[in-house]
Amino acid sequence: MKVLAVDDDPMVLDLLKGSLPKAGYPDITTSHSAVEAMEIIQHATTPFDCFLLDIQMPQISGIELCDWIRHIPDYSESPILMVTAMSDKIFINQAFAAGASDYVTKPFDPLELTTRMRVAERLNEKNRDARNKGEMVQALLNDSFRGPKFNFDTAFAVRDVAGVIDRIALENFLLQLGRGGMFATNVFAFQIVNARDLYESCTPEEYFYAITDVSEAISESLTYGESFVAHAGHGAFVCVSHGRDQIDPEELQMTVQQAIDKLELAYDDWREMDVQVAVSPCQRMGLRSGRVAVEAMDTALDKARKAASDAVHASEFSGWKRDLIKAFAWAG
Repeated sequence: MKVLAVDDDPMVLDLLKGSLPKAGYPDITTSHSAVEAMEIIQHATTPFDCFLLDIQMPQISGIELCDWIRHIPDYSESPILMVTAMSDKIFINQAFAAGASDYVTKPFDPLELTTRMRVAERLNEKNRDARNKGEMVQALLNDSFRGPKFNFDTAFAVRDVAGVIDRIALENFLLQLGRGGMFATNVFAFQIVNARDLYESCTPEEYFYAITDVSEAISESLTYGESFVAHAGHGAFVCVSHGRDQIDPEELQMTVQQAIDKLELAYDDWREMDVQVAVSPCQRMGLRSGRVAVEAMDTALDKARKAASDAVHASEFSGWKRDLIKAFAWAG
């Protein structure tokens, strides 16, 4: 794995150059500033696989550098680890909002960093496998879409939408907060009703932009304080919101559905795209650990899928009941 480490502290760079090769990552390039790192990235003959960024640096911060990297197509899903002494929640929020995959505080244990690097490596492999599968599907469809390669299962990244981050990054965000940060944290999920049917009715480009639009509708509807949304694949979205206000799932579902309806989603041939969403109950974390919150995300996704399935069955029952009434009326 080809790594670029950026830090204005030479001692930190020396520590990384000494510890990462021993952990199995000998291909490490170092930079003393964001400006220098930009030059290195732009002139690299082969892309980097992973980035380690400090936050506080002269001229351009690590958060700004992270955002800049994320806007390069080759690095839209590459692991970016913030390695920093800044442990305040405001910096954690800003880093993940800019596209960070993980967050490691200094002074760091080389063993802990190695563990995070192993996770980054697996994330690279997962992204590569999903991209390959997506390329196969899109090749069969003969589609010319230049966006991310994916299939229905792929939790592809949604970029350039405020408050929307990667699923893995959202898990790492929760783990970074710890028990204190969990207080007043709410976890819930949305599921597109009949998402598989929607996927199969769309070209890859149509589905990608539908997911992006739904992500934006959800994010803009979350007015409960600090919130993050992540696309989770299968037409589902998991959400984390910080705030003292209690969340009414039914009211939130109506707000999000109204936001989606206002977008007037359509296929490329101008046919109306019917996109309905269901929401899970909201689970408040209190003083539970970040690990419990990560597990709560999976539970929320399951419950959102159940709610979407129930919505389909309710619609089918209403249709059957309506047809039956019509039949009796005709017979009478």
